[in-house]
Amino acid sequence: MTTTSTPVTAPAERAPGRTLRQCSICGSTDLRYEFIVGGYPMCRCAQCSLLFLNPQPAGLAGQIDQSAQEGLQGSVYELHAANAASRLDQLMTYARVKPQRLLMIANDAFLTEEARRRQFDVVSLTSSEADHGAVSALPERMFDAAVFYCTLERLSDPEAVLTDLKRRLTPAGVVMVIGPTIDSRTARLFRSAWWEFSPQNLHYFSADTLQSLLLKCGYGDPIIDSDDCAVSLEYFKRKIPAVSSGFYRGVLGLLVSSTPRFLRHRAFRSLNSRRVLIVRSKPVAEIPTLSVIVAAYNEKDTLRTLMDRLIAKSIDGVNIEIILVESNSSDVTREDAVRYSGHPRVRFVAEDRPRGKGHAVRTGLAVCTGDVVLFQDADLEYDIDDYDDLIAPLLAYRRNFVIGSRHVSKGRVWKIRQFNDAVPLAAVFNLGHVFFLALFNFIYRQRLKDPFSMFKVFRRECLYGLTFECNRFDFDFEIVIKLLRKGYRPLELPVNYRARSPSEGKKVTMVHDPLTWIRALLKFRWSPLYNSKA
Repeated sequence: MTTTSTPVTAPAERAPGRTLRQCSICGSTDLRYEFIVGGYPMCRCAQCSLLFLNPQPAGLAGQIDQSAQEGLQGSVYELHAANAASRLDQLMTYARVKPQRLLMIANDAFLTEEARRRQFDVVSLTSSEADHGAVSALPERMFDAAVFYCTLERLSDPEAVLTDLKRRLTPAGVVMVIGPTIDSRTARLFRSAWWEFSPQNLHYFSADTLQSLLLKCGYGDPIIDSDDCAVSLEYFKRKIPAVSSGFYRGVLGLLVSSTPRFLRHRAFRSLNSRRVLIVRSKPVAEIPTLSVIVAAYNEKDTLRTLMDRLIAKSIDGVNIEIILVESNSSDVTREDAVRYSGHPRVRFVAEDRPRGKGHAVRTGLAVCTGDVVLFQDADLEYDIDDYDDLIAPLLAYRRNFVIGSRHVSKGRVWKIRQFNDAVPLAAVFNLGHVFFLALFNFIYRQRLKDPFSMFKVFRRECLYGLTFECNRFDFDFEIVIKLLRKGYRPLELPVNYRARSPSEGKKVTMVHDPLTWIRALLKFRWSPLYNSKA
């Protein structure tokens, strides 16, 4: 698709609003035309993948469906009411204490009615009112929590509303956003025929872009989940007219009409277009910090060289903290590591015994304080000069998760393992990489090239609510799997890489570690994602 600075003009019968010249999240001007929604061009930001109507419809974004609750059959009304109760339960579980004052931004009354039934002090706004400055007119520090129910995507300037809202929340106020996302199961199934593609929805977020927007506006500690509410065939029947594809409308209509009437009202859990993202208000650092976690065990030949380079490393506009975790090496690595413990950039953590690379990295994650986290092995296989390119997409709110891939663009160069002293062994390792890569991509429906690279860079906020258990190299599998399942889609960028062989200190085993990788691939596909406290 070609880049366009001025998107296609909307048809004459439609009233075009303002034309966006750059992405509202990452600021990129690389906006690309995708398809037409209700007579309006859909654009995609080539950097962060935000979808939005451009030019935006005038006077449609805030339109309210006045009949949202009118004409609902009893069973459908009861479903909406039950789902409202479930969502408020989620909000209170996250907040840990019951919020007293609640701002509700929604275009129907189900959540508002349920909140008032639970004795919340509720102020209710529609998306139209929020879009026209009603949030900024409210007193500051007034609310303990706020809920956007299928309204954030309708706002012409979501960032402005979220920024105004932050000043109306108490210091740790909670925000729940419920809305359709383009990475939901129904969006992937129906594609351009998805019923949420409507001129009333000006923006189409994914879990990634929605978190980026919220982080940019000063919110953190994200919990991302599917909106696992109950539906019925009668509920789906109301969605059929909004499906743009005649084929899908016919299939859905046939499904509903061929189902016995008593089953049409039966509640069940099925494909859903919406996600729930819950965050809390947090202070924003004036200067971002990069936390580099270095796990060291028996690295006497390389640790000092690496640490000297890290201490000398600088990135414009970024503070760097180094978390050095030493695992009681049997050589002089512990003594070398202690020499750096007094440096202002270094936080030294001494483990009492070696438990594996994964355990050392998890120890580092528990003590790091940076906005962005990067893993660095204590050997010299990876180049610290790649840091600048790896963290740039995160600082620009274009991605939340980046992997430094040991391939260059389009895979023209293979930079996995080339052991000069063990060529046959290198071939075995490379074949193993191909096998596990294919298995990983098949199980998790991905198209990644190098998810097992050590160079993993992500916002520390991405880890909120997750727990990790792997101690060896299977931790590389576990963290990627859990970040994927939470909703993050990694950007793979090429990095420099020089492999070392087992004779040079490589610690991966030929039998035991591959077995742990298979276990991780299978276990974490279906295990609970969040710990009970989250």
